[in-house]
Amino acid sequence: MKKLVATLSLAALTTGAFAQGFVSIANGGGTTAMNTNSTATGGSAGNTSKTAGAFYYDVLVNASTVNTIDASLQALTAAGWSDANVTGVNNTGLGTGGKITPVNQLASNWAAGSEMSAIVIGWSGNEGTTWAQVAAKLAGASYSNGAWSGGGLVQGGFLGYTTIAKAYAGPDAGTAALLFGTASASTPTPISTQTTLYVVGAVPEPGTLAIAGLGAAALMIFRRRK
Repeated sequence: MKKLVATLSLAALTTGAFAQGFVSIANGGGTTAMNTNSTATGGSAGNTSKTAGAFYYDVLVNASTVNTIDASLQALTAAGWSDANVTGVNNTGLGTGGKITPVNQLASNWAAGSEMSAIVIGWSGNEGTTWAQVAAKLAGASYSNGAWSGGGLVQGGFLGYTTIAKAYAGPDAGTAALLFGTASASTPTPISTQTTLYVVGAVPEPGTLAIAGLGAAALMIFRRRK
């Protein structure tokens, strides 16, 4: 009987030690607003839209020692980043845009009480409704000078990510780590600045690329003859 009690107690402790923690990605707009940098979709550069389904968000996590991320997001998996499955959408309520609908969720791969690095990825609805859909379009994509290009990203869409936060996931909803805001015991390094979602720029049409290739070949032949 004593052995059984001891076994059950150990199991309970083990389960508690590895229980998922709670994380919140609600931002208050203003100093932590989500922005876009282009009028490519017919809107104004500035706070993200309040239109339903216009923008989606997801949390990626890594070891607390990680302080950088690849600007073009080409090595997320290799670098140890994983999906915490804490997701949100743009707030459609009153007031200015740039807000994420309040979310307080259990986070995958993030044990309660453990410190991890985290970023919030944001993208426009025309790129997909889940992080898995957007991540599949990133192969071959690159970011430079305020615009994304290449890969399977949709021209005129938007994609971006926050600064890296350091936080301890909470054991329950009432103690959730607040990734946005001011520093606290649960979030020693919060996301405290505005985040820009950058436009996906124009990609040359296949015909344009073919013409450019023919022009380059003709130039080489001309130089050789000369």
